[in-house]
Amino acid sequence: MNREEFIQIMHDDNIEHKKINGCKIFAGLKIITKYLPDEGIGAVGHDIVYSADIEELINAGITEEDVEELNKLDWMIEEEYDCLSHFT
Repeated sequence: MNREEFIQIMHDDNIEHKKINGCKIFAGLKIITKYLPDEGIGAVGHDIVYSADIEELINAGITEEDVEELNKLDWMIEEEYDCLSHFT
C-alpha cells in the first residue's frame, strides 16, 4: 500500500461507519498496535486523540482491510501532524 491509497481509503465517504459496543478509539488502537507495537496514544488535545504517523503504518505493512476498518471506526488523518486521530 502506498500513501495515496491509504489517504484515498481514509477519505472514502462511501465506507459505512460501524456502530460497536465499546470504544472506537480503543478498537482503532488495537489495529494500530498490530503494526506498530510501541505506538498508542501519541498526544491528546481538548477533544481529540492523536496516534501513529501514517508513513510508519504504511512502512509497517498495514493492509487495505485494516485501513478500511480504521475509517469505519471514525479514525481520520490529522493533516497538520500527518498522523491518525480520533475525536473523543
